Amino acid sequence: MENTEDDKGQLYWLQYNLRKGASRRVRSWVKNRPVVALVASLVVIYLVFILRSVYQPVVLGFRKYFFWILVLLFLIWLVRKLFRRSTAWKKVMGSLVSLLLIMAVAWILPRLVHYGSQYVYYNELNKVQVDQLPITGHERIQPISSIHTLTDQEALSETEDATMPRFVRNSEGGYGYTTAIGPSQAYKVQQFSKDMYEVISIPGDLPSPNFSSEYRDKVEFEVGEFLLFSKNTHTAVVKRFDPWKYCTMEPSDPVYLQNDDSVWVQVVPLTKWVGFVFPRPVFGGVMVIEQHAAGDTYAERLFLGKGTFISAGSISDHPFLQGQDVMPREVTRYIAESFRFRRGFMAPMPGYHEGDIRVPQLAEGQDPQPFVVYSELKGTVGKLYNYFGLEPFEEAKKGLSVSLFIPGDGMEQIYFIDHTTSGTAYMGSSAVGAKIIESRKEYDWSHSYPAETRPYIRTIGGVDRLFWLSTIVTRAGDGQGRFIGGSMPEITITDAVTGKVTWIPQDLLSAPDRWIEKVQAGTLDHRPQKE
Repeated sequence: MENTEDDKGQLYWLQYNLRKGASRRVRSWVKNRPVVALVASLVVIYLVFILRSVYQPVVLGFRKYFFWILVLLFLIWLVRKLFRRSTAWKKVMGSLVSLLLIMAVAWILPRLVHYGSQYVYYNELNKVQVDQLPITGHERIQPISSIHTLTDQEALSETEDATMPRFVRNSEGGYGYTTAIGPSQAYKVQQFSKDMYEVISIPGDLPSPNFSSEYRDKVEFEVGEFLLFSKNTHTAVVKRFDPWKYCTMEPSDPVYLQNDDSVWVQVVPLTKWVGFVFPRPVFGGVMVIEQHAAGDTYAERLFLGKGTFISAGSISDHPFLQGQDVMPREVTRYIAESFRFRRGFMAPMPGYHEGDIRVPQLAEGQDPQPFVVYSELKGTVGKLYNYFGLEPFEEAKKGLSVSLFIPGDGMEQIYFIDHTTSGTAYMGSSAVGAKIIESRKEYDWSHSYPAETRPYIRTIGGVDRLFWLSTIVTRAGDGQGRFIGGSMPEITITDAVTGKVTWIPQDLLSAPDRWIEKVQAGTLDHRPQKE
């Protein structure tokens, strides 16, 4: 017994004495001040419960990597056990090996787990290969960031902020941008005391955004992304989770929609993490937050949050959610990146990259993919999709490899077109900017550039044709990702096969259905085969 205690070392006895001394002091304090100890315990329990939304990301992270944390702890325990009965210098070596092991695992393990997770994810997806380009519609003229900048500049007072616009379907069947107005994030007192009090809804086919009263609705959301503490959307949603959702789900930024009664609601997309060894995100449903009602109380929001959970499988039971864009961006991006494995497990391997693809990174701080588009796939009802135009892994190569259409209301089926096997060579969206600049060399491109190049698919001469629709924008403010399309923006449509650029006349901007007439005049002479 004496030898066993000697083998434990000085570090062990230091930790032992510290724990024993702390435990003794706590027991003495509780015994001498039982009332204070009881009150303190209740306060701690209260704070732990009330502040559970603050440390929920830590709990979620622990759940995602629980298996690998156990593996790491086991390896450290094994190393220390092997060196425990060794001489002093070997014990030092054991500690050094443990430290190096932790550093090595911290560097390489996330990469290996991510690689394995995406491979498993790709094979789990219900992928449907489409052999025909789907027709797009309800084209939007202004890019999303342009709407956001114009809202900030023209529609708000000095103490207001606007949420990032989202392209959605309204209760009348039209499509446009919605953004909510609330207190500025620069004024903390107002963030604590005010609500989200207005929603602006701008038709997507409006060349010049109109912020007059006919496009603005008064609302009363006591919960919002600009508000603080229990009034914050993220906080309210997390507090609404049951224990299982608390450990597996995380909320995204809310989308403002009109429900089946044409009343504005917040729809918060939820990301659910599945998988024990290889964690991966899937669409977990939404949390619907209604406006303040007479029966709502501060205590309920403080303790239980706010929102009504709708699972991913129940989206189809709610007409106002069908065909909308409520997929978390993290999920759609993960789906797109998993297509790197379409040529097998080795495709994304460093030093190999056979058939590897990438999501193109657009310059000038433009809105990143996915682009939200309305599309009508063969045999399906037209709705909003998240579109990714995937290109070859090398950034210098800008051809279009895969077109990916992810339904905005769920991931039961993921539609894709493999252009590398279709027989038609298309240019990717990242190559379009140079074509547009080349088409008008006299244009002042030092302050302007093409933004948010998105797919524009039409039937010409009996053949479905792919074009790229771009809006010419001008830098605004400090120029850091801020730009505007102008009161009458310039629109270009670029042929994805020939690279021919068509500039839409100003008098046709308000008539998107007639754009194809202008494009058709210069494209009938080139008819690629059907996909």
